[in-house]
Amino acid sequence: MATQTTQTQTILPAWYTQYAQDLLGRASAATSQPYQRYEAARIAGFQPEQEQAFDLFQQGMGSYQPYVNAATEAVNRGTGSFTDPGVAGRYMNPYIQSVISGIGSTAARNLSENILPQINRTFVGGGTFGGSRSAEFTQRAIRDTQAQALSKQMEAMADAYKSGADLYGTEASRALTGAQQYSQLGETAQNQRLRELTGLESIGAKRQELGQKSADLAYEDFQRQRDFPLTQVQQFAGIGGTPSPSGSGTAIRTEPGTSGFASALGTAATVAGTIGALGGFGKKGFKDGGEIERPVKNGKRNIKHPMHGLGWLKDVR
Repeated sequence: MATQTTQTQTILPAWYTQYAQDLLGRASAATSQPYQRYEAARIAGFQPEQEQAFDLFQQGMGSYQPYVNAATEAVNRGTGSFTDPGVAGRYMNPYIQSVISGIGSTAARNLSENILPQINRTFVGGGTFGGSRSAEFTQRAIRDTQAQALSKQMEAMADAYKSGADLYGTEASRALTGAQQYSQLGETAQNQRLRELTGLESIGAKRQELGQKSADLAYEDFQRQRDFPLTQVQQFAGIGGTPSPSGSGTAIRTEPGTSGFASALGTAATVAGTIGALGGFGKKGFKDGGEIERPVKNGKRNIKHPMHGLGWLKDVR
């Protein structure tokens, strides 16, 4: 069975060959550049306003605590009891003991200076002084005087206790109101401080944002400058496009059993035929050297060139 091998040689235009060589040279130069390190900062750091806001926030941590302590103390006062040990004594009239003592002294003095002398004079006039009736009236006078004095003292103590309880209730109500106000003041102070710190931090954030945009723009400029040679190569690569390949094919057929000499002879004949087709022989053999025929000559298609009829030159004038 015969075996046939066909080899086709593609011939590109001379201008495209030169263009490809130039492109490869430029690409080699562009990709042979050493690594260029970007030295500038790419991240914008915190601005002074932000750093100040951070420091003030840390310094102000717990600034609300005095308000909380005051409110807690006021709540304790407002929710206590008047009957707790020692509470009533703090709110009762500090002069109540003097009042009570005065009531007793006044009663005793009235008894000794007025009541008892009157009783004695009565029984002396009747001639019964020192008797049982005189002693009985004396005891009654003393008892009644003491009872009246004690009653007045108890009434004074009750009034003082009631006044102290009322005063405690008023102060307890004020303490609870104060506790609420302390809480509101603490919250207001905290919120106001946070608003100030937020405003200060936002100023720094705007500066940081502008700095970041500037850093990004600088890095993009660096990339454009670094990649400019390669970008030019890519643009240059798109100028020439891809020409339609053209050329002549050389077919070599090999039959089984063909001798090496016959094959060589056949190859030589084929090559000679190709040279002849290209006008390489004269009447006496090889032509002398001279001008090589080109596909385009003087701006027109050169019909002497073997490739003058190929499609890739159809638009050349």
